[in-house]
Amino acid sequence: MRRRLIGVVCLGLAACATPDVFMPQSQYPPDPYVKGYADPEDCIGGESLAAIQLDLPDYPARAFRSGQQGWTIARLNVATDGSVSDVAIERALPTGLFESATLRAVESWQFEPPKTGALLNCRVLIRYRLGEVSLGG
Repeated sequence: MRRRLIGVVCLGLAACATPDVFMPQSQYPPDPYVKGYADPEDCIGGESLAAIQLDLPDYPARAFRSGQQGWTIARLNVATDGSVSDVAIERALPTGLFESATLRAVESWQFEPPKTGALLNCRVLIRYRLGEVSLGG
């Protein structure tokens, strides 16, 4: 009886273990100097933006499984009603891994209507690090 109980407890604990543990296989590349990609009149890093809806991208499954880390710089315009348009990836490291997830997320963002009119060429750094996604500062 005791063996059966131990077996049930071990089986139960094994069921609680998650196979989705991020195991880094690459170094996180140093953050870029985002302002270096911009003109002085561009909207940088969202200083003028107040988010209404800002869901971060999902960590791409392929990158998660392979332990890849990196970042993207998304460039976008914010219209006078706060909607996002003209989303593009300015730069990404590594290339070809995080761009699609970034584009899908950023295209759904919504901001408070900007007080000074439409904002052009806003750039936002999105980090994919240690299995989690965050905005750059």
